[in-house]
Amino acid sequence: MSISQRVKLAIVRRRLSSSKIASGSESALEIWEQNKLRADFKRSAELRKAIDRDDLGTIERPDMREYQLYKFRMQMANVMENSYYYRKKYEAAGVKPEDIRTWDDLQKVPLTEPADLAAEPFTFLCVSQSKVMRAFTTSGTTGTRKRLFYTQNDVLNIIDSIAAALKTVGMTEKDTLQIMFPAVAAWDPGLMLDSACKVAGMRSVVSSTVDIDEQVQAMKDNGTSVMIGLTSFLYRVTVLARDKYDLRSFGMKAIICSAEPLSEAMRKEMISSWGCPVLAQYGMTEMGLATSIECDEYDGLHLNDADFLVECVDPETGKHVGDREPGELVFTSLSMEGSPLLRYRSYDLSCTIEPPCGCGFRTVGKIGKVQGRLDAQTKIGYGQKIFPLLFDEAILPVPGVVSYTVLLEREGFRDRLTFTVEHDGNEDEVRAKVLGVLNALDEVQSARENDLILEPVVTLIPAGSVEFAPKSKTIIDRRPNYDAPEKRRA
Repeated sequence: MSISQRVKLAIVRRRLSSSKIASGSESALEIWEQNKLRADFKRSAELRKAIDRDDLGTIERPDMREYQLYKFRMQMANVMENSYYYRKKYEAAGVKPEDIRTWDDLQKVPLTEPADLAAEPFTFLCVSQSKVMRAFTTSGTTGTRKRLFYTQNDVLNIIDSIAAALKTVGMTEKDTLQIMFPAVAAWDPGLMLDSACKVAGMRSVVSSTVDIDEQVQAMKDNGTSVMIGLTSFLYRVTVLARDKYDLRSFGMKAIICSAEPLSEAMRKEMISSWGCPVLAQYGMTEMGLATSIECDEYDGLHLNDADFLVECVDPETGKHVGDREPGELVFTSLSMEGSPLLRYRSYDLSCTIEPPCGCGFRTVGKIGKVQGRLDAQTKIGYGQKIFPLLFDEAILPVPGVVSYTVLLEREGFRDRLTFTVEHDGNEDEVRAKVLGVLNALDEVQSARENDLILEPVVTLIPAGSVEFAPKSKTIIDRRPNYDAPEKRRA
């Protein structure tokens, strides 16, 4: 590293509050969020009035809620002044920032559709082009690609939050993070993760190869102690490497599964193979990737409540649902400068969970594990809903299974489900067990009892015979006339 690079890094470290939190602190993320609240409390008379005291003292959950509502009002005023899209939308709705005083008041604000962002990204831009440090485009795996703009402050804040989250999972200056996002089409998460490690004084290695042996060699060469990557790829590495290597001998401290849902079947296999906690991480490119991370209580993912306000709503009515009740996650970026988004529909199905958590967090909210997407569900038979996580939990526990896809077709009036299963085991045993777990699913049983689907077909292919494709579709529906999900999200 050159002298100028060292100077720049030192300046960045002084600006970011995560560098002031001790490494390995299990409450680093909560401390980081509370420090942001304290800093704004000192600066803002309006926030002090909202919290209704001059001395903040011990921060409680209601204080964090008031802080979020205060930042929501500030962001709403910002977008009404600087975003053509939001100024037009909110003027038409007749809603103003001062109208938002309670959590229920948020429902007065219209939801933002991803299709609108995809169609006209520049109408969301709230700064001049000269202040845009980076422009990123989503992968488009769930629809039309969307373009987002980030200022220097946006990027540094994302890096700061990631560094705090890594400290929460136990990383210290002695650890090495192996970043495993092969062939990601959108902006590479490794960019932010690698930068966060540098800022926090931790070591990192970006390993994008899809070759399993090369990934394992990278772990050996760099002394990897924490892994983060695509959920399906980390699972693939685990299944294909565990018979060739003693994975527990690597002494992994944690594995963080990102960008795709983590089924309990996957988690169980990875914990058994590596002997360490396997945690889920959730984020969206539209929100800067890093919004929440799981703790080893395995009871939801802790949110960055200082930068994001997360609601859970009934997708049909748009109304709030209760604590731990299922619904659609809706996000507001409270701190973004470039492309701030308010009440942005994720189309992801989950729930919100109020603190405290068994890990000790008292003031930070959580979301439940994402169960799927509204636009990834489809129906078979007499309207039985199927989605990837349903089949994950059934098929992946079968010994030898590495991955699968399911093809939906129609033969006459019946649906036909053909499963292509990548496996490393005895063909007859794997086929019999996969058929057994599929036929045991209530959704399949019910459809078969009504004579509306044929018996599932299982085709086996050897492990390694297909090239890994990141974020590929698990369910491929080729039926000409079927009850398709609504095309509400671009």
